[in-house]
Amino acid sequence: MSQSTHAPLTTELAVNALISMAQRRGFHASLHEAEQAWEKVTVKNENDRFAAAWRQLFYRHSAAETPLHLLTNAQLPAWVIGEGYVGIVTRVADGDQPVQVDWIEGSVPPAEGSFDRALVPVAPLPESDKSFLKEEKKGIATSAILTAVKEHAFIYRRVAVASIFINTIAILSSLFAMQIYNRVVPNLAYATLWFLAGGVFAAYCIDLLFKISRLRMTEAATRRIDEALSLYIFERLLGLKLDRRPSRIGSLVAQVRDYESIKAFITSSTLFAIVDLPFIFIFIAVIYMIAGPVAIVPAVFVLVNIAIGVVTYKPTARLQQMNLDSTVRRQGMLYEAVAGGEVLKSSGGEGRFADTWLTLTRDSSDKAEAMNTFNSIVQIITQFGQQLSYVFIIIAGVYVIGEGDLTMGGLIACSILGGRTLGTISGISGIISRWHHASYSLKILNQLLSSETDDRPDRQANVRSIPLDLAVKDMAYAYEGAELPNLAVPSLEIPAGQRVAIIGKNGSGKSTLLKLLAGIATPAQGEVLIANLNFEECRPSWLREVIGYLPQEPRLFSGTLLDNLTLGMSMPPEEQIYAALDKTGLADAVKAHPQGLLLPISESGSGLSGGQKQLVALTRLVLQQPKIWLLDEPTASLDSAVEALIAKVISELS
Repeated sequence: MSQSTHAPLTTELAVNALISMAQRRGFHASLHEAEQAWEKVTVKNENDRFAAAWRQLFYRHSAAETPLHLLTNAQLPAWVIGEGYVGIVTRVADGDQPVQVDWIEGSVPPAEGSFDRALVPVAPLPESDKSFLKEEKKGIATSAILTAVKEHAFIYRRVAVASIFINTIAILSSLFAMQIYNRVVPNLAYATLWFLAGGVFAAYCIDLLFKISRLRMTEAATRRIDEALSLYIFERLLGLKLDRRPSRIGSLVAQVRDYESIKAFITSSTLFAIVDLPFIFIFIAVIYMIAGPVAIVPAVFVLVNIAIGVVTYKPTARLQQMNLDSTVRRQGMLYEAVAGGEVLKSSGGEGRFADTWLTLTRDSSDKAEAMNTFNSIVQIITQFGQQLSYVFIIIAGVYVIGEGDLTMGGLIACSILGGRTLGTISGISGIISRWHHASYSLKILNQLLSSETDDRPDRQANVRSIPLDLAVKDMAYAYEGAELPNLAVPSLEIPAGQRVAIIGKNGSGKSTLLKLLAGIATPAQGEVLIANLNFEECRPSWLREVIGYLPQEPRLFSGTLLDNLTLGMSMPPEEQIYAALDKTGLADAVKAHPQGLLLPISESGSGLSGGQKQLVALTRLVLQQPKIWLLDEPTASLDSAVEALIAKVISELS
């Protein structure tokens, strides 16, 4: 059967096939990861889609199609894929024994012998040094942006072609004026007038179509690039190690928001200005063809504008950097004040924060005013140069007319082209300003996203068949900026199946130790092990699946109760959800609410008591069904009756 004729497989069947293959080959993929990988890729046939999803799941892995009769046991397991079925080959045909296939649940197995090709997952070769020369490494954000732009290069090529036609029509309009003054006006040639006018009208209609097409193409490319980059940056930000990212959340959010300046640089207005820049030399060449030495005037003023842009670059860059830094500090302070509103009101700290806000606002306003004033002066000088250029083109043209080398119509055409030339080059200061703003924001993003991340693609270690013992060896942990370790654990072993309580004074490191055992924090030295596997080499999704962590202060997110209960997992059956609610004592409250599981939850769980937040987070853990439970004071906000219920839940764990 031709693979290209296969009907699309259901997502459930494909996802189960991906997960089953991962398990058989010693990898791990969560249900959520497999669903995302399958939905993200779009290709011509199902074999290619499986291969693409497999590459999406596992870094540098691939899959190759092979005739079934050439398949060897060394290549197994492998997929066989067809219309309505996916199977995993576990043994090749040998003599009288037919090929053995384990069909994925939900498949409709075909008749024996109706499939003749298999898809074999291929492991990557070890990476080797490509060169002894050290190449300068691009920043993470820079590489992502360049990749996104390259993928849309075909659109930008079309934009360039459209710009050629648009600027060519601009030249034709100046030649139209020259013909009118040279031929039509002296002779009152009305027929020629209407003929030329008709041609120009048609050219302007074409110009309108090209401009609209160019705008739509660039806006479409910008939107697609923005969606891809925004998602990439957001996912990369979430993947940063929590204890290695900037400590001030408000400033972090403001820095990420600076991506908007990068987006603004690749939007249509800036792009059009850059694409149109090369045409100034064509305009000057046309002026030279019409009026000879008159072309010197716009050429000189083009050089003057370039010089102004170069001279003002450093002052503009310095002012922009100061303004951006001031804005980030102000936004960080705003986030801190809003997030800590309860404490501010209860302690009467509004006045202090108001004074700080006023100081930061004044500083930000001063920086913005200085930058705007400087940019306005540059713009005024540029406009003054444009006006002088027009005057000098007229003056030079009069002398050339006096020598008999130029007509009145030619002079008018030169003035039109000169205005277009100076109008195009006058935007160079704005381009340079936007470029610096974008490049500075890009440096910040590169620095931010280059922080340590949990989503390292080579982290694939996992295990299913041996006990999940926890161990700590020669471990020391220190928060950012600390000179001495905040926690040191020379040795710790917790065999699977044990229940261990950690006690100690406030600040002794109990919560920090739990974060380390949950893989949320990263030791400065030493190792944290699970089943003798280093946490730093384990696939994060596997760790999240086998380890359940309840923090000391659970946090809920805006949405519904159901959203918060099933966060990070595929939707479980309703019966399973209510069974978990019964275990934690939340079922009665949910059943009594008119919206049930769709009970709305506001940001940070505002409106719920501390105990209710604790119960929601604990219910989420019950639904997750991890093999290791790490609970940081799970009953701290609960009354004695609910505390006894939670103690029962814990005691019933296997």
